[in-house]
Amino acid sequence: MAETPSVPRLPVPVAATIAPPDLADSTLLEVSPNPQMSLGTVELESHLDVVFGTVDLPNGESRELKADVLRPATGERLPLVLFLPGGAFLRCNNAMALDLRRHVAESGFVVASVEYRVAPDGGTYMDSVHDVRAALVHLRQHADDFGIDPRTAALWGESAGGHVAALTGVTNELPEFSGHSGTSSGTVQAVVDAFGTSLLSAIADDFDEEARLHYERTATHFSAYAGKAGALFSEIPEAVAAADPATYVTTSAPPFLLLHGSADMFVSSSQTQHVHQALRTAGADSTRYVVAGANHGDFGVLADSDAALAWTSATVVNVITEFLHRHLDRAGLPQ
Repeated sequence: MAETPSVPRLPVPVAATIAPPDLADSTLLEVSPNPQMSLGTVELESHLDVVFGTVDLPNGESRELKADVLRPATGERLPLVLFLPGGAFLRCNNAMALDLRRHVAESGFVVASVEYRVAPDGGTYMDSVHDVRAALVHLRQHADDFGIDPRTAALWGESAGGHVAALTGVTNELPEFSGHSGTSSGTVQAVVDAFGTSLLSAIADDFDEEARLHYERTATHFSAYAGKAGALFSEIPEAVAAADPATYVTTSAPPFLLLHGSADMFVSSSQTQHVHQALRTAGADSTRYVVAGANHGDFGVLADSDAALAWTSATVVNVITEFLHRHLDRAGLPQ
């Protein structure tokens, strides 16, 4: 078992020990923190605080949902990539991961970082998917304003955002997850899930007993996000399954790229493997990398700078951009 350094107290348990990842169906990606991803090679234009919808909250208030859009400063229409920020379903700050988003935009995409409802909003997994669909529809309907090629789009999420990306991707054809879109404008052609959750009741399965017992004995905000506030996971197996992307996987799922750090202290690496295995079993296109030594995204900086820098290394970001180009570029699409 790998010992992990101590970190400041956070609203979710931090693993004291982490089991080695299962690599039977995945590829171990050895990463050096250098070189880091390139930035500033292409001039970008930005559109901040683009309102794509207004939602009613349980407290009677309403809230505007916004997106920040980046794209190369060219006249060319480019594929759309929606970035879904993480935040443990407790927050969703669309200003996160700016450098990562800039790099992906510079490689030839319109990248929109979007807000979605989380537990403090009274939001559930279904609300988050509806919000992502609304963003897809709005941006495609305003493709001329942002230079978007509306024929293809991808979702790219980290942590909780990875969960929402995966769930949105596998429910492309399910009307209950379509929100108000009702058309193919809310569907996607590829998904990138970076260290996302999936089966919430198993979020600490790779961790020490103290971390596992926390989730067994405590009604966390994850239960509220599954639509059952105040309940233990053991009391709500149907709700936990309903919030799990693997539940909805079919052979028609879009291509998936899943990534997880071998030293993730917050979300067990078996969470992305759970989705990967469901996709593979269904005959869908899925590729999964375990990033050697990487922690939970930027949270790794709390313990080990190299563990955080892995996620912005040229190696990792090139895997992401190459996947997106392979599945979104316009070759072979109808004109």
